[in-house]
Amino acid sequence: MKKISTILAVSTLVLFFSSQISASGYGGQVESAEKTGNSMTEAIKHAEMAKAHGNDAKEILKHAEMSLQYAHAADVKAISKINVSGVEHINASIKHLEEAVKHAKMGHADIASKHINAALDEMHAYTPKKVDYLNDN
Repeated sequence: MKKISTILAVSTLVLFFSSQISASGYGGQVESAEKTGNSMTEAIKHAEMAKAHGNDAKEILKHAEMSLQYAHAADVKAISKINVSGVEHINASIKHLEEAVKHAKMGHADIASKHINAALDEMHAYTPKKVDYLNDN
């Protein structure tokens, strides 16, 4: 019985403090940074899948389009966080993904694959902006 009451007390404290963090606004900043990272992670995942399909233009197209959607989402989130260096890498990856989509639609799997590789290089160079919560006033 003592274990149950201890668990309930700890759970209540965790809920209380997590709601206080969210109410103070810091929770939203962390969540937004995670979403940017998640969008870029998804963009990379789909670009890797496109790369894995090497000579199949239809599969490259499908995954390149998905990667492009996630890259656009990451771009919007990086801009909102004023992450200039991140935006440059995202924009470069978007340009390569757009070229990959264009060439995959034409059936040029080899050229599309080259653009996928270049997009992946740019995506891997992207680093989310670190927010220093302690120095924010």
